[in-house]
Amino acid sequence: MSYSFKKTGTFITITAVAFSILTLTPTFSQAKSTYKTASVEQFREVQPNKTVHIFSKPSANSKKYVKLPKNSGVVVTGQTKNGFSKIRYQFQYAYVKTSALKKVSSKTGTHYARDISKKYRYDVPMNAGSIYARTFTASFLKTYKPSPAVTNFWFYKSSPTQFGITEYDTSKGLYTGDIEDGYLSLSIKYPIKKNLIWSGELGQKTKITQTKATAKTKAGTFKNVVVTQNGKMTYYYAPNKGLIQTKDRGKTFIQLTK
Repeated sequence: MSYSFKKTGTFITITAVAFSILTLTPTFSQAKSTYKTASVEQFREVQPNKTVHIFSKPSANSKKYVKLPKNSGVVVTGQTKNGFSKIRYQFQYAYVKTSALKKVSSKTGTHYARDISKKYRYDVPMNAGSIYARTFTASFLKTYKPSPAVTNFWFYKSSPTQFGITEYDTSKGLYTGDIEDGYLSLSIKYPIKKNLIWSGELGQKTKITQTKATAKTKAGTFKNVVVTQNGKMTYYYAPNKGLIQTKDRGKTFIQLTK
């Protein structure tokens, strides 16, 4: 899932009390030797060309929460004896048929995910119209004490709000998602190629518009940036840095600060 705020009039609203969908841009050193991304051990891709549902219990006769969209994935926390995988769903657990899921390998070479060994600072420019504080701090947490179902995610905090985002950089592409949703969407598809199109967040068409762009933020200038377009939102990913900038209808919405 790509990263965005929801707007209401001139304000940005947070979609849930505890967490909300948001991803901004990192601030950290250039030391490549310490660069590390989240492990894909618990991540599973949804098998293509299959109808896959999230169930409330390990039974096809139980309540169906949601149908998983194309190019999505889930975080698996365990297995059942009758062929279901226990997954993280919002702040609790749910189930998906194991046969509908596929293991993945980590991406090698250049990454477009954030460095989990670093802490980050993010900024929402004035023109975004936020009613909240404009500086957000983020840290990668392995566990979340209020809910054992939530693991290995980015915890964002800026009083009075807090929210969480998960991302996995796989050999197929960079998957990202709000932990409230229970699934992740394909934000960048690999191998990277200009004009490549796929079904991304909310089933919308996502397209790589540039592969070697130069992007300027408050943190400086970044080269060889990959730019994607999803609806009216544009996303800028720097090599081995992650998302450094987001634009809404051409105006800077989120950016790396210092």
